[in-house]
Amino acid sequence: MDLNLLYPKYTELRSANKEFARKMVISLYHHERSISKVAALLRTTRKTVRKTIKRFEAHKEEGLKDLSRRPKRSPNKTPPHLELAIISLRKRTGYGRDRIVRILREKGIEVKLSTVRYVLKRYGIKGKYKRSKYRRRQRFYDFETLYPLSHFEVDLKEIYDRDTLQEACITHASKINIPPYQWTAIDVKTRLRFLSYSYEKSFTNGLIFMLSVIYFLRAFGVKHEIILQTDNGEEFGGKSVDKLDYLNRMVFKPLNAKLIHIPKGKKEYNAFVERSHQTDDNEFYIPQIELCRDLKEFLFRAMRWQWVYNTIRFHSSISATPYEKLLQYGIFPKKIALFPVMILDKTVNILDVFFPKRGGYYVLAKDHCVNFLGDSSRYSTYAIIP
Repeated sequence: MDLNLLYPKYTELRSANKEFARKMVISLYHHERSISKVAALLRTTRKTVRKTIKRFEAHKEEGLKDLSRRPKRSPNKTPPHLELAIISLRKRTGYGRDRIVRILREKGIEVKLSTVRYVLKRYGIKGKYKRSKYRRRQRFYDFETLYPLSHFEVDLKEIYDRDTLQEACITHASKINIPPYQWTAIDVKTRLRFLSYSYEKSFTNGLIFMLSVIYFLRAFGVKHEIILQTDNGEEFGGKSVDKLDYLNRMVFKPLNAKLIHIPKGKKEYNAFVERSHQTDDNEFYIPQIELCRDLKEFLFRAMRWQWVYNTIRFHSSISATPYEKLLQYGIFPKKIALFPVMILDKTVNILDVFFPKRGGYYVLAKDHCVNFLGDSSRYSTYAIIP
């Protein structure tokens, strides 16, 4: 019987387990005491057997393991300080590769996109992943025909969010009387964004904010129809179809504007404004709110943040700043990116003009609200109630 058939080929052993294949070589050599005979039994070369024996005699069990294939010199290796900058920026912010490259270049550090990709892969650093119940990306707008400054998503954000801000930030903000609510309107086409604040979550403030956006745009010669898209919150007119119809007929239609509500429970319809609120937290409230010494400084920083967002901050989704995107469709002064950041509660009550006293859903009444500190009190805010 041919003894060669009793042993599998060395290549087969090596593909299954490299260390076991080398141990087999050493075991047969100790028994046969012949390099040629071991090579014949395992159907491999004498050079392979001799190399395995020398490594075992020099390093014992460690010699049976794979040696490092790392080159002795790597002249094109990424410098350690650049790797540290990439890794720390990713861990601190969770930003993607494109944004990391852009931030490092703004700081004067020249880096390629492929370098960032290889560094993150080498160290096994993955980005933040959020599970979405929507498998396919849904498009709710025809961007090819959508005109700039014609369709706005409008929403309300609670600044005093304990899931986002630390307790110390919230305590400091309440101490200097920072308004707890942010009103946001974002243009779907260009991502141009307008902000205001209020102490009350009321329909009065919602209406004043929406009308302020309309009048602001009209002042810059925007004459086409303006659509304001909101959720079904009471601050935007509530769920009543009659109230929405009345608002459009008596308030918005004379201004060549229209108020529409998204379907209940469909926050993805307002995805742009919802996503912008996360940017507010990450780049404005978390790093800056504790630096504000008083309410005046907060409003100044909010105005500056709005300016940075609209004219300086690069947006990956549109490959430009919102103002640069707007200039692709016409000539607009840069002041259009500087909407007046105001406290809506201090503006003149305008509901009496639009809603005369009458029955049904149009009776003006005092709102009974709960303020942001949790105290129940009666404010001088009008609401439309049955």
